[in-house]
Amino acid sequence: MLTKLKSSSEKPKQKVRWRMTVTKFDLVKLFILYIALSPICAMGLYNYLVFFPFKDHMDIHEIVAKIESAENAKRTDVTIPSGNGQKLDGWLFQKKDAKKIIIVSHGNGGNIDHRIVLIAPLLEANCSVLLYDYEGYGSSTGEATIPAIKQDGLAVYDYVRNVMHYQPKDIIVYGESLGGGVTTYIAKNRPVGAIILQSAFASLTMAAKDRLFWLNLYPAIAFSGIEMDNAGYLHAPHPPVLLLHGDQDVVVPIKHGYKNFAEASEPKKLVVLKGCNHNDVSTVNPKAFAEPLAQFVKELP
Repeated sequence: MLTKLKSSSEKPKQKVRWRMTVTKFDLVKLFILYIALSPICAMGLYNYLVFFPFKDHMDIHEIVAKIESAENAKRTDVTIPSGNGQKLDGWLFQKKDAKKIIIVSHGNGGNIDHRIVLIAPLLEANCSVLLYDYEGYGSSTGEATIPAIKQDGLAVYDYVRNVMHYQPKDIIVYGESLGGGVTTYIAKNRPVGAIILQSAFASLTMAAKDRLFWLNLYPAIAFSGIEMDNAGYLHAPHPPVLLLHGDQDVVVPIKHGYKNFAEASEPKKLVVLKGCNHNDVSTVNPKAFAEPLAQFVKELP
């Protein structure tokens, strides 16, 4: 067998080693990107990622009529002035002989039409219900931002207190998802009789960091002014609170519900809704949702 002989001058091949070098210019670019993506500087981007408002309304007149008939209630359209000079659109469902009212602050998507499924079980708890849209949602004017929707919540409370003349002990604030942050903000700044948080995050920062990994690089001060800290509020003294959370929630995982409950001082109650995701807590098992809610309200002074 003939073999090819290597010449003595032929050098063995060497593995090519790649070495990454980071220049000062690269560090400057990274620093600029870091600053540019900070919550303080990029609020326009984060508003786009947080808020999903629907302006158009659905035809739900038939559903409303059925609710009014079944629950002995009457719906009235209301317009509430916001603290920013805007007009907030709302529905007031007044139940005959009900002494308490529930203010519903909804989540980040859709508008009040998409919360019609909440009305019946809240009325069944023997309460009237006021459901409203934030600025930029539905027929409400303006544009939604975290500071704006917090002020929207206060404006609606002030309307219920000063125009409708409800006493604080008879005002229950209800927050769905993002609306949980609005609800605890109301309760922190105004006296209320009770709090109900449905599918609510422990804090907006915690929820955001779960979904946007780069936000973990920023200190707490970067979120000042836009934070919604439900767990932090609940840790301090507060009126009775009911926490409702689906155990299959993929938007705001159940760990947030557990953290809210663990951090909260008494009086508190957590109801884990089996088999429920984020937006179906009142429809998968309506009885499991409505009964603890009605019992909670019944036990209030």
